[in-house]
Amino acid sequence: MYDYRRGWLKGDCPYCGDHKFGANLSQGRTNCFKCGQHPSLIQLIMDLQYFTTIPEVNNYLNTFEGVEFYEELVEPHELKENVTLPEGFHNIKRGENKLARAARKYLEGRGFNIDSLSRKGWGYCNAPGKYFGYIIMPFYIKSKVAYFNARLFLGDGPKFNNPLVEDFGLGKNMLIYNVDSLYMYKTIYAVESVTNATTIGDNSIGLGGKKVSNYQKNIILKSPCERVIIGLDEDAIDDAIKLALGLYPHKKVKIMEFPKQKDINDLGRKATMKISHTSRYLSYNDILSMKFKHN
Repeated sequence: MYDYRRGWLKGDCPYCGDHKFGANLSQGRTNCFKCGQHPSLIQLIMDLQYFTTIPEVNNYLNTFEGVEFYEELVEPHELKENVTLPEGFHNIKRGENKLARAARKYLEGRGFNIDSLSRKGWGYCNAPGKYFGYIIMPFYIKSKVAYFNARLFLGDGPKFNNPLVEDFGLGKNMLIYNVDSLYMYKTIYAVESVTNATTIGDNSIGLGGKKVSNYQKNIILKSPCERVIIGLDEDAIDDAIKLALGLYPHKKVKIMEFPKQKDINDLGRKATMKISHTSRYLSYNDILSMKFKHN
């Protein structure tokens, strides 16, 4: 539902399906101007969740973390125009010098296919400066470069050397790697890193860490994808559960649970897909049971 006017929210009616249903949280009222249903908020929850008693509703409300929608003042791709990749960037397939071969050898050693990475626009930098000896992994929004990650493969320096917020106007909490896939696939894998997402394939997004911001969550919620398979690292099960609660019931969700000290890159795509296929989509009560189990 969305803000309408005078304290009312507007959305689809859960009874008849017409887009004429209103709810006023401060007044505790609802009304459908199509079918005439106007239950109290408590009764509405009972109808939607098939509860029969008030204590069931209270328990549900006490454990439900909610879906926090908010709008940023600007979309990420509007913050900086004409974003370019660093000086000395070359596509990963180009070049036969020692640096180019070392970059390809490093990525092949981690199990990646060079042709596939080339199509994704990955590359390396050979110009002296901040990004020399780094693998460059571009982020695209609506097919335009919006950001990039830089991963050291040769020489000394920090393992990751990503652009600063002031460079592109983007912070980590506003980034999703391969975000365009949310509008191309019905089933999406939501994982931590760029490399994890690349291991799985084209229908996977990288969230940039264990903690998922409201902005990132809202991007997923507002996209047309129908199913989200969450694959955060094994030490982030609480964060995976929190994300699942935030996406349910707007998306079908499942959570992949990995072996101790193993992530998607360690396991590889085949083993990760086996875990995915043997996991099931979760009901709200399933997610709550998982939450209580890991608390």
